Amino acid sequence: FTGTPVEESLFQIIHCYHQYAAREGDKETLSLEELRALLMDNLPHFMESLGWKQLYYISELFRAADKNKDNQICFEEFLYILGKLAKDYHLQYHRQLCAHCCTQHGLY
Repeated sequence: FTGTPVEESLFQIIHCYHQYAAREGDKETLSLEELRALLMDNLPHFMESLGWKQLYYISELFRAADKNKDNQICFEEFLYILGKLAKDYHLQYHRQLCAHCCTQHGLY
């Protein structure tokens, strides 16, 4: 598949979801363990930046996304997780950008 960078990114996210969902149990949903592996493998720098809070962060993402409380994340629920990750990643990006600018201009 070749397309725009955004199309390629969406394809990769969907493909990644299905790769991890197929690891155990229901092949169309993610367990907490599958979600943890997906995030740790595919967002290592972001997860590392959370430090000791990363397991809590993942558990809370899972709990908040599991709307029907079946202890599985279907693709629709995964979209909630993607939105939250994008929001948190964006916030971290701005913090890093600000820290970089402040250091360059002697504001730290």
